[in-house]
Amino acid sequence: MSNIDDLPQFEPLPLREPKSEEEELFYPEWHCFCCGDSGIVQAHLVKLVMPNYDSDRDKWVACQNWNCTKFDHRWGAVDLDNFDTRFKPDICAKLDKLSRKDWRTTISIQVELKKLSSSKKMPGAKDRTPNDDREVWQRKEEIENISSQQWAGMRKAYMGSNDD
Repeated sequence: MSNIDDLPQFEPLPLREPKSEEEELFYPEWHCFCCGDSGIVQAHLVKLVMPNYDSDRDKWVACQNWNCTKFDHRWGAVDLDNFDTRFKPDICAKLDKLSRKDWRTTISIQVELKKLSSSKKMPGAKDRTPNDDREVWQRKEEIENISSQQWAGMRKAYMGSNDD
């Protein structure tokens, strides 16, 4: 028979490496922020140039950003008459720059919000230990397993009879 003290000791291997706070936040990896690599200028950006634009009613605006080739790749086989091509490369480049700035602002706000929320706790809150978590789950399970008849009996015992 083997002695339990003879067993080797290992550190657990995580399924995935923990990510930094900024890595957990979504940040698009598009090449073109004007169209989000779809070839079509994003509707909220179009509205900066055409305030009355409605993507359900009006022609989609073709992205013509200098380094963006997504419109040709995705929509090249479709007749250009189906698209609004008035947004020249300089307009798309400005919209791309604006959208990138908006994303940087969004990310920095999310990072600050995450830092703030992790530093603040509800009054009286404390860090739970694994044992505390186990107790909470056990109580939850016990409560969920109470039958309706048991609930009625407890109610009657606590509140008194309805007949009074």
